[in-house]
Amino acid sequence: MTMQETIDHFIDYLMTQKGRSQNTGESYRHDLERCAAFFTASGINTWQEVDQYAVINVIAEMKREDCASTTINRTISSLRQLYRYLLRRHEVQVNPMDYIDLEEVATRKAPVTLSQQEIEQLFAIPDTTTVNGLRDRTLLELMYGTGMLVSELINLKRSQVHFDLQILQLQDNPRHQRIVPLGKIAKEWLARYLRATAGDSSDYVFLNARGGQMTRQGVWKNFKEIVRKSGLSKKITLQTLRHTFTADLLKNGASWQAVQTLLGRETGRESFESYIRFNTQELVTIYRRCHPRA
Repeated sequence: MTMQETIDHFIDYLMTQKGRSQNTGESYRHDLERCAAFFTASGINTWQEVDQYAVINVIAEMKREDCASTTINRTISSLRQLYRYLLRRHEVQVNPMDYIDLEEVATRKAPVTLSQQEIEQLFAIPDTTTVNGLRDRTLLELMYGTGMLVSELINLKRSQVHFDLQILQLQDNPRHQRIVPLGKIAKEWLARYLRATAGDSSDYVFLNARGGQMTRQGVWKNFKEIVRKSGLSKKITLQTLRHTFTADLLKNGASWQAVQTLLGRETGRESFESYIRFNTQELVTIYRRCHPRA
């Protein structure tokens, strides 16, 4: 069933079974058709594929268009009613609106992202003549160049790095493998760091000063110091690099659906279905076309 057909069935249900007025039905239709058009333009073609990140993206677009908070809240309410209807009919298994707060979204600011000049300013801080500085620069390049989570980076092993294929092969669990394209610049820094630490016995890529696996707290502590030294005035967190990765891909033409797959986000379907929609080569091609440092 297409998104438009679902809307038609939902509006018919509201008016014939719930007794809603013609005006109320048309209001719901207007909101949902606007969302459906946005989702379709982003590569999402069914209501089952929509997740909370896609909804947040719609809301961000409405804010960029200077839509009133009341309009945004009404759209959220329309989506919430639609997904309650779909859940009752067992047409979806996950409700993306469970993660959307009405008042919070109405006042939420767009995520902080960095320009290419700010990226260069930040990345120039680590002293790459030292092993630890080389490690920190490599971490920055991988966070921005791949969109990986900190937990994925600190658990990355040398055996998961495939320079010949220019990919990282992540294994979240025995049944879920994630392929991450490795851009040219990130690859160069990672290769340089691995050469510098070739004598270490650990299979983990990123190590602390004592030769043990880095922790999330260690990465965050080093990152805060790098941000402080950079002199950048924005409120920058580790998530900022992931937001910038996402924004740059979307800005350069990647579909929201492809970006979700690159980020490792699921949309309520089994993980293998994501690889049916985008096989590894397709993802690599999209990444190389759209990421500034690929």
